[in-house]
Amino acid sequence: MNTKFFKYIIPALSLVFSVNFTSCLGDLDVTPIDPNLNVEFDQNANFAKIYAGLAITGNKGPDGQGDIADTDEGASGLMRMLFNLNELPTDEAICAWSGDVDVYPLNFAKFTASNGVVLNMFNRLYIQIAQCNNFLIQTEGKDDEESLTQRAEVRFIRALDYYYLIDLYGNVPFVDENTGIGTYVPERITRANLYTYIEKELKEIEPQMKAPRANVYGRADQAAVWMLLSRLYLNAEVYTGDPQWNACIQECDDIINSGKYSLDINYSNPFKAHNENSLENILVIPYDEIFATGFNYHLAALHGANQKTYDLVGSPWGAGAYKGIPQFIDTYDPDDERLNATWLGGPQYASDRTPLTGSYDLMGQPLIFVNKMPNGIFTGEAEGYRWLKYEVEMGARSELNNDLVLFRLTQVHMMKAECLLRTGKADQAASIVSMVRKELLKNILKKQLSQERNYKKNPVTNTVR
Repeated sequence: MNTKFFKYIIPALSLVFSVNFTSCLGDLDVTPIDPNLNVEFDQNANFAKIYAGLAITGNKGPDGQGDIADTDEGASGLMRMLFNLNELPTDEAICAWSGDVDVYPLNFAKFTASNGVVLNMFNRLYIQIAQCNNFLIQTEGKDDEESLTQRAEVRFIRALDYYYLIDLYGNVPFVDENTGIGTYVPERITRANLYTYIEKELKEIEPQMKAPRANVYGRADQAAVWMLLSRLYLNAEVYTGDPQWNACIQECDDIINSGKYSLDINYSNPFKAHNENSLENILVIPYDEIFATGFNYHLAALHGANQKTYDLVGSPWGAGAYKGIPQFIDTYDPDDERLNATWLGGPQYASDRTPLTGSYDLMGQPLIFVNKMPNGIFTGEAEGYRWLKYEVEMGARSELNNDLVLFRLTQVHMMKAECLLRTGKADQAASIVSMVRKELLKNILKKQLSQERNYKKNPVTNTVR
């Protein structure tokens, strides 16, 4: 199986995407004047467009033929908006773009329905739902194996979209392939009823999905279904008032017992530039620096001077926007591998180890990222550790090759541990957490041993960064 096929075919097919709009009026059934206009339903192109909507922002993405009109297309990507809505209102991360009237208020959980991120996320999800519904309408009655598989995967993506809606918005408008197409306002569905719908959809499509790791890379399989069900069950009490801890555990066990996934001894491996071979990742959103573009978080996270750190083709945007809140950074153990693997702090250097200097309030002075934000407004160019969970390759372009990890095995173990804790099985929960941390400890000890061996070989030239 060519694991990279789907990674590259998504953007290619999205460019030829077309939706078949028909009319019951005979006088409208005319041949298009424009010979380049395709009004035929292209099943594979539409299927690719649905998956592409998880990654890119339009038919060209991220700049041209955007899916959402009258907005900054580059800021309208699903994952970018999901990160902003899930992380910025918490006590973990901030975005220092004080001039951004939509993003900046999220830091303080001060926003309304008119907020651009809130509104565009809503629009993005319903655009995808509409595309899924159209696909299901157009392929109704097809019973060949590929069509059945595609229909199941499209229903999965629609369930994923509705999961984000139930999680972020609560009671929302509901449409499916049976609702019909018309100029009317859909009825709202309660959070509890939408929960039931998502659960039913996932249970129905499970037998029709490919087995774990048997599908084309980047496409959903049974493990992705189990993962989404576990996420749904984990928060069932919030959505319905009825906890479903044991149901969540069962879905987690289905993934674990499949034997197709394993924890990576190196915490950073699932997030490497070429992470398509990670056995920890369950479902990823493929990105590419040329074809499936749009993953450029490093430009927002890094200081402009860090262009020289990684010999980047393009320069980061200003002094760096996405940072960790100091109180959250302080919760890490100093020996925790995840600290340095996720956050960039301390003195900054060019690739040749030349110290970098500031260009704003620290003009000409050494650029040292500190875990401090004294005024709480995060305006200083050296204030705050930068978010850098995904590897930035040397010589990277403005777009990264890393595939964004939506679901991975560590999440599965942590969800199971939480459910065990909430059902009074604290010892079992602790054993799972200890098992996950033991894998990290193995790598820490391995690195320490390697450093000691290197030092013994050449104690003069070896230094600790």
